[in-house]
Amino acid sequence: MKWPRRVRLLGVLLALATAQGLAILVYLKVDAGRRTQEDPTFRYERLSRKPGPDLALVGVDGSSRQLTQLRGRAVLLHFWATWCPPCREELPGLLELGRDLAKEGRLHVVAVSLDSDWETVRDFFGGHVPREIVRDHMGSATDAYDLSTLPDTYLLAADGSTRVRFGGARNWRTKLARDVLLEQSRADNE
Repeated sequence: MKWPRRVRLLGVLLALATAQGLAILVYLKVDAGRRTQEDPTFRYERLSRKPGPDLALVGVDGSSRQLTQLRGRAVLLHFWATWCPPCREELPGLLELGRDLAKEGRLHVVAVSLDSDWETVRDFFGGHVPREIVRDHMGSATDAYDLSTLPDTYLLAADGSTRVRFGGARNWRTKLARDVLLEQSRADNE
């Protein structure tokens, strides 16, 4: 018995749609696995240990301070923006790790928003901007730290010198991230 042409065509289309659906499911599963897989090395770039450029920073409350005022403790200096998808994804983990390490007196996190105004930053945080978030008052961060991509993160030693750079987005919620930061900040004291 020969099936009518419409039925055969419908069967072919159904088979193609099923194959495409399965291909999409396989892709999503592989992609999800790739995203959750931890970078086993938590790569970073060692820097020359030159003094880190100073920045005039301003808090959401209008308070101002210089980056050099934070000397005496290691500083994780993070550059981000609300319009940067990887920045938005990694920032909560970075702030969480920074708070844990700050409680232990290990390091201070400063997250410099490169957004053009506080209103955008306030909206991003639902009106409650964390105290670690500041803006670059003079707009000199991009040149001073030679920023070409976001996010970009620097570990500054207690003396203000640049220790290491973590280029690109990271999963800061991992034990490996914590271990690398502690190891690199301890190396500053040796």
